[in-house]
Amino acid sequence: MMVSRNCWCGSSQLLEFSSEYGRCANCGTLVSLVGLSTEELQVKNDEADFYGKQYWFDHQSKDLGFPDIHARARHDLTDRNLHWLRTLLRYRVPPAKVLELGCSHGSFVGLLQQAGYDASGLEMSPWVVNFAKETFQIPVSVGPVETLDIAPGSLDVIALMDVLEHLPDPVGTMRHCLDLLAPGGFLLIQTPQFREEMTYKGLVETQGPFLEQFKSNEHLYLFTKDSAARMFAQLGAEHIVFETAIFGQYDMFFLVSRQPLREVAVEESERALQASPQARYVQALVDLAKRIDVIEEDRADRLEQIHTLTAMVHNLNKAKQG
Repeated sequence: MMVSRNCWCGSSQLLEFSSEYGRCANCGTLVSLVGLSTEELQVKNDEADFYGKQYWFDHQSKDLGFPDIHARARHDLTDRNLHWLRTLLRYRVPPAKVLELGCSHGSFVGLLQQAGYDASGLEMSPWVVNFAKETFQIPVSVGPVETLDIAPGSLDVIALMDVLEHLPDPVGTMRHCLDLLAPGGFLLIQTPQFREEMTYKGLVETQGPFLEQFKSNEHLYLFTKDSAARMFAQLGAEHIVFETAIFGQYDMFFLVSRQPLREVAVEESERALQASPQARYVQALVDLAKRIDVIEEDRADRLEQIHTLTAMVHNLNKAKQG
């Protein structure tokens, strides 16, 4: 079904990209031409609606080939959650008030609480809200965020992991979120990164990893780095820092704020993780992740050396034969 949808920037001029996406002639964002309407994206019937209970089971496993919510609740803790936490600790240490939009099973919120943050989550489906509450013993509300009774200026961080691309009105929702932040607060965002040089034909021919992000029913806006920065600048949040994304082959990961972003001293974050027995366990996970980083860097260096030596041997053999 074709949906009449302008780009977030207001432009209705969409250049041809694929049968399901148009490329905004003004800002370069990909805009879904067939995505669900705002009404269809709401959860009124948890058993039948798109973002209801079955989104976390049949849709994830059968339609997308991903693990279901039970498997994700286990595995996300040791990769993406820890990656996000390590970045957050560099800019804001606990205690700080954090809200995660689209918290899914709630493992990131749970990890944040263990680290000492005053963390809570939000989801669209009442079923997944109850699942997160029971699984990780965390506070979770039924959204969308615009309907919650949150005082403006009361949050330090709002996290949106794989959420921005789903929003039918990203400008309106991000404006609301920015207004909820205290002075110096920021948004922490992971979202697919469309690159200006990409073409649909080229992605198909090379089987590029970004093809996975063409989920036109739900991924309504696929931003470039430039168009994301442009949207937030329009909202008065001109301070943006792009960090390393855990899935850098198709994602971007950044912090954005209306005020300058500053990193905290390593000693400060380490002290914060020594404030409670629970936080000390989190510190152990962070330390283990750092050791794995060193091992991976060493492995990559050794592999590069092997390739270099192999090339040298190959060239020597060619020279002898010549």
